[in-house]
Amino acid sequence: MNKNHVKVHVGIIGCGCSGLVALKELLDEGHQCTVFEKSNSIGGVYTQAYQQGELVSSHLLTMFSDFIGNDDSALEKPRMLSFIEYSEYLNGYAEHFRLKQFVKLQTEVKSVWKDHSENKWKVLVSNDLEQIYTFDRLAICTGVYANENMPTFKNQCLFQGKIKHFKQVQLYEEFIDKKICIVGSGESASDMILAAAKFGKKAFLSIRNDHGFIVPRYIHGDRFGPADLDTSRVHHSIPRAWGVLHTYIDMINSLVKSYLKCLIYQGGKSNDYDKVRRAGIYMNLKQIKTSNIWNTFGTKNANIVEALVKYSDTCCRKPGIKELKANSIVFEDDSEEYVDEIICCTGFRNSFPYIEESDRADQNLKRIAKEAKVSHNLYKHCLHPDLADEICWIGFARPALGAIPPLIELQARWFALLCSNKLKLPMKFDMLKQISKYVKYLEWQLTVYRVTRLTGLTDNLIYADDLARTIGCRPNFTRIFFTEPKLWLKLMCGPLINAHYRLTGPHAKPKQAKQIILKAKWVIQPNVLYSIMLMCYSFFWLVFGIESCKPASWYPL
Repeated sequence: MNKNHVKVHVGIIGCGCSGLVALKELLDEGHQCTVFEKSNSIGGVYTQAYQQGELVSSHLLTMFSDFIGNDDSALEKPRMLSFIEYSEYLNGYAEHFRLKQFVKLQTEVKSVWKDHSENKWKVLVSNDLEQIYTFDRLAICTGVYANENMPTFKNQCLFQGKIKHFKQVQLYEEFIDKKICIVGSGESASDMILAAAKFGKKAFLSIRNDHGFIVPRYIHGDRFGPADLDTSRVHHSIPRAWGVLHTYIDMINSLVKSYLKCLIYQGGKSNDYDKVRRAGIYMNLKQIKTSNIWNTFGTKNANIVEALVKYSDTCCRKPGIKELKANSIVFEDDSEEYVDEIICCTGFRNSFPYIEESDRADQNLKRIAKEAKVSHNLYKHCLHPDLADEICWIGFARPALGAIPPLIELQARWFALLCSNKLKLPMKFDMLKQISKYVKYLEWQLTVYRVTRLTGLTDNLIYADDLARTIGCRPNFTRIFFTEPKLWLKLMCGPLINAHYRLTGPHAKPKQAKQIILKAKWVIQPNVLYSIMLMCYSFFWLVFGIESCKPASWYPL
């Protein structure tokens, strides 16, 4: 690491979770920062989304590495926070690290360009009056949820009902007495279809291809047993080439546990939860040849299954939409249904209008902004090789299984060290070469179709460990195994939390990190199974050199 510490002035666009953690990490490195947020509060999308919604990752996995929040029981009793609660967590984070003084609310960025005569970045903002700021570096932290992605349907102009993006839905009661069609199969679609089934007259779920890999929010007992306790290092080290086999083993294990629980504790009777859980497992198994646990995105929300099982009289699954009529939808199987509203849960698109539409930005910068919309074409989802570390896109990588905020924090730590000149980037040619290699890997694991459609999609542990190796904060697991076996066991079999990356390296907080890791709740049975599987794969890799058995994340990509 370079010891010639440089201090720069950084402009940060956006003050959701990515903008906040970028600000905190840059300040920790001694940089001067200004954050621009166009809304009247910090928190980003979580202050604007449907207020009955809740996260699909538990607080354990979602929290930043050095701030638990105000709930002292969060480590031992993890649960999914509501959007409102997570907004409160972000506010608590800002207050704890004294970040609010650097944030300019209700200040919209209108234009970004580079003044080549000064070699500085200019940012034109509007807050009653227009003002131009000058910076050495920029961090774009507007995230993946800023701009709605709306599909266009055949004969859409004929449809007399409403077509909305789910982001426009504020309360589920808006569906009362309506016939609703939900388009999509992700986590938001899962929430929306259950709400439409509960409150609406009729609900249709239109899925064009496979749905995501369905994982309920809770599978380990009570409301303090979130499913992502399974998201352990030993689990996510299982080789990706064996996704189909792993899915079969995992799903059969879950089925056996479900039936045994009913037999032993419920007198052989299945409750609604058991029926929904099993239906979700069978839905996953039905499409296993094209979508398994490692090659698709996770739908970490079983509401989609609950809607189809519990409300089968008012809710049904449909294929993609073929065309629209005045008051109805014709689906690809030629069935026709009358609907009042179509809710599109079709995700978001990256857009940077303050560059793309700026009359001051040159054509080269506009080209770069356009290319940056495809997140995986950036170096580590963050940097364009033509700009090096002058502009960093933070918060545009989405793990197929896992939470986004921990990856954002690692990106922010890396960028802060680059700004300080403590870390160096490879040459442009080498960055381009690594980007190409990385995209080919993603296309192998997640399929070309998904990587093309979801350009920010990545593998949680492989990407996190890659950033950690670059930063120098990935723990030495071999040393820990011999010196602190209890800590090693929790690192391998406990949930994948970002405190792992505070044990060592820049801005390490080993005492706090160990307390968090050792106190965090974990589950034993599935991790015993994953450990046995991993040992088998490791044996065939280490003894016979079978490449497909090489454990994921053990080695640099």
